[in-house]
Amino acid sequence: MKYVPDSLRWLIAITGVLIVIGCLNIYSSTYYMDIYDGGSAYKHISNHILFLLGGIFAAWIAVKLGTNKIRQGAWLWFIAVFLLLILVKFAGISVNGANRWIMLGPMSLQPSELAKVAGIIWTAAFLAKRINNKEPITVFYGILNRPAGKRRKRRGLVHHFLPILCPAVLATIVLLQPDMGTAAIILFFPGLLYILAGMPFLEILAGIVTAVCLGGYLAVVSAYRAERMAILWDPFADPLGAGYQIVRSLTAVGSGGFWGQGPGEGVYKFLYLPEQHTDFAYAVFSQEFGFIGSVAVMCLFMGFLMCGFSCARQLKQPYESLLVYGLTLLISVQGIINMAMVIGCFPVTGIPLPFISYGGTSLLTNVISVGLIWGAVISGREKSDIEERRRMIKAMEGQLAPSGRKSFNHF
Repeated sequence: MKYVPDSLRWLIAITGVLIVIGCLNIYSSTYYMDIYDGGSAYKHISNHILFLLGGIFAAWIAVKLGTNKIRQGAWLWFIAVFLLLILVKFAGISVNGANRWIMLGPMSLQPSELAKVAGIIWTAAFLAKRINNKEPITVFYGILNRPAGKRRKRRGLVHHFLPILCPAVLATIVLLQPDMGTAAIILFFPGLLYILAGMPFLEILAGIVTAVCLGGYLAVVSAYRAERMAILWDPFADPLGAGYQIVRSLTAVGSGGFWGQGPGEGVYKFLYLPEQHTDFAYAVFSQEFGFIGSVAVMCLFMGFLMCGFSCARQLKQPYESLLVYGLTLLISVQGIINMAMVIGCFPVTGIPLPFISYGGTSLLTNVISVGLIWGAVISGREKSDIEERRRMIKAMEGQLAPSGRKSFNHF
């Protein structure tokens, strides 16, 4: 425990609070629906707790495996998730016109959620290798940033595109399900790691322009996506059609008032609000706990972001630091996007609220991500301690060595 900083303790505490809130909210938002369907009132909460326990066990395994083995297995994680996504194409089940799930008995698995973490592990591993080898961090090789040296030039575009290759392949498959929101998430956070790793400003600008143009094209080329973008400006223009979901969500949030209607007392979960336990779980929580509760959840996600960044800044090793940055951003930014979607500030997508929305695979991957953060922080601090001890020994022997590379920190 000597390698556990206070910021990591706070991050775990915030995660625990979010998990408790999620369990209470899922039971509140599903018990009537379960009874209405003729089943047990505890059906959804039981499945949720089962995936929670599975996630804790998987996170424990990830910590025991160690950061180095997970880094070395980046190819294996990519291949495993790739095969699962291909399996979805041929043996998956379709819900609301999207083919994203594989049935595992009474429960389902959504491989696209696993792809989010696999992409970050892959990109962090390959970017760290570039940093350790003092190679340039570049994607638009030969166009905007041509590194010096004939040997590096011969490697060409593929070599510099490799850190983003896995997320790009996985995002393309997910986009065909179709699930543009999740595909964007899979590609977005590895892209942020390029910026954190020190990609040149011109390439950052080119990447932003490319992403905006590509996202805009994909948004307008599909009729239902274009409709979602249009209804964002005025959902009440079509309250019984395209704007139905967001109008119901806004009504639920607004009816909570300042203090809320009370735990378990919200009425919109009684089949008035579609997806009240998944993508729009925050609306049910806001109705029952009001403005105070809503802001408290926002603060928890902001606290998670700050604690994760504080942990990452303390690490000197590029891989551990990038991994912590990426996973922290994955969880906290998804939370911010979901809350913005529920209150009508972001288009309706399939991005759940981490730890609070019902979704077994989402909960599983989020808990595993916290386990990976825990393992990376402890491993990084332990390595730094060992390096410092070795330096001190050499110094006492009269062989003073440089104190090592500076902390990997671009903030």
